[in-house]
Amino acid sequence: MHQWIKRMLSFAVISALILSLIACGNSGKNEAKTEVQKNNKEEAIEIEHALGTTVLDKRPEKIVVLEFSYTDALMTLDVQPIGIADDDNPDLFMDDVKEKLNDYTSIGSRYEPNIEILSSLQPDLIIADLNHHKAIYDQLKGIAPTIVLDDHQADYNQMLDNYLLIAKAVGKEAEGKARLEEHKQKIEEAKQKLGDTDMTVLPAVTNPEGFFAHSDHSYTGSFLASIGFDDPVKSEDSYPELSLEQLVETNPQAIFLLPATENTIVDEWKKNPLWQGIDAVKTNKVFTVERRDWALSRGLISSEKMAEDIVENLGEK
Repeated sequence: MHQWIKRMLSFAVISALILSLIACGNSGKNEAKTEVQKNNKEEAIEIEHALGTTVLDKRPEKIVVLEFSYTDALMTLDVQPIGIADDDNPDLFMDDVKEKLNDYTSIGSRYEPNIEILSSLQPDLIIADLNHHKAIYDQLKGIAPTIVLDDHQADYNQMLDNYLLIAKAVGKEAEGKARLEEHKQKIEEAKQKLGDTDMTVLPAVTNPEGFFAHSDHSYTGSFLASIGFDDPVKSEDSYPELSLEQLVETNPQAIFLLPATENTIVDEWKKNPLWQGIDAVKTNKVFTVERRDWALSRGLISSEKMAEDIVENLGEK
């Protein structure tokens, strides 16, 4: 009888120990499961943009961008897009961007991107422009999570805001904030080299058909205003087209020409006596710069290149 009781007690102890181990194992599994769920939740990225809110389950790896400025942004973050709407012309990238850019698939025109090619890339993030792509937003988000930014009509400060959104969307928010601080320091250093900025400066894209001023509502014009120059156009329109007579009336003290073609309307204007009466012409302050640097890239890299060009031409000697 005594032996039987001892065996029963031993069995009870062993059973309790086994049950305890099983409970601990299940607890560990539950904790691990909870931790995985927590990590997955932490990886989700929520972006509020011009057309709503987009949630990314994880950091995107296959990104398609539909504006040159977004490529500029990604290059500063060491992120390579798999597809770009490059207007079927890779030469439109500024040199500093092209040097950092790996192989990609062209999506065609920024204004009418090739949806079939875009879809075939199976992206996990599309970055689009409000002005150009609002009408196809539903189509784009049916392919992949899409964020839409006000880029084409954005001024310099809006571009900086867009940059931080892009950095967050690609999972590099901290890196983006650090690079933005570096950018601000570079621009401040450029400003110190300019000295007196009490003058009117007009940037303008030119082609054979017209002269398109960039007011301080545009990215380029607002950048000039941010470093201290005055906008001579005073237009609510970002890109007002000016006749020669209107340019004479505006009378900028310096002009930066951004030719879109080899020959432009300015070639004809130079033969007109009215051209010679503009202050910028009389003081030899008409400069030609790269349109791709000043008007297409529209990002941190391009702004820093603009600052270099401005210092080179208008800085203290």
